[in-house]
Amino acid sequence: MGIIPARLGSTRFPGKMLASETGRPLVLHTLEAAQKSARLERVVVATDDDGIASAVRGAGGEAVMTSASHPNGSSRLAEAADVLGLADDAVVVNVQGDEPEIDPGLIDLAVDALVGSGADVATVGSPFGAGQDPADPNIVKVVVDCRGRALYFSRSLVPFDRDGGGSEAGPLKHVGLYVYRAGFLRRYVGLAETPLERTERLEQLRVLEHGHTIAVAVAEAHHVGIDTPEQYAAFVARWLASAGR
Repeated sequence: MGIIPARLGSTRFPGKMLASETGRPLVLHTLEAAQKSARLERVVVATDDDGIASAVRGAGGEAVMTSASHPNGSSRLAEAADVLGLADDAVVVNVQGDEPEIDPGLIDLAVDALVGSGADVATVGSPFGAGQDPADPNIVKVVVDCRGRALYFSRSLVPFDRDGGGSEAGPLKHVGLYVYRAGFLRRYVGLAETPLERTERLEQLRVLEHGHTIAVAVAEAHHVGIDTPEQYAAFVARWLASAGR
């Protein structure tokens, strides 16, 4: 099942989950996109805000209330899994609430990567698109081994082409989509923070530093998350154009 962690607070874009310039809140766009996944039979929004929950339920969606004190989305997911009574072997997909244009096919690939690999977690890596700078520290990179499992995630440009002749191991941008079994999700949130996690400010490094595995499905990903009012305005423009308005 899919769980969308959605909190109202946001440093760079306060209240973004309920931004409604398209005629419906941002979180509903993400919910509708996730519901198109062939691998998800159920999608639930996990939130600490009554307004978000009301918007979701008012549109016929499902929402569960969670604590306002969670340090990250994974922690909120774990509480939601408990509230929903999910068995340890249940497959849980963490869909970021601020990604209204996520391709449902990427969700399917990530689920298949988890089920087919025996890894503890699955995610997605994508080749860089035109105009995207692999050296941009705001774009997280992932390095993958020969089995399709993550070796490392970094804000730096990795791998580094020392000789400058072009590398067959080109950089992959990390798509922040995670798939776990509920049992591992519960274990993960109990793990201590790790040095690399704190250094890079990337919580997925906690998985690797504690010796667990992350399978990486590689596919083209063109969607972008909504972190700022400017990015939201660009999304609204695209949405209005696609709707023929």
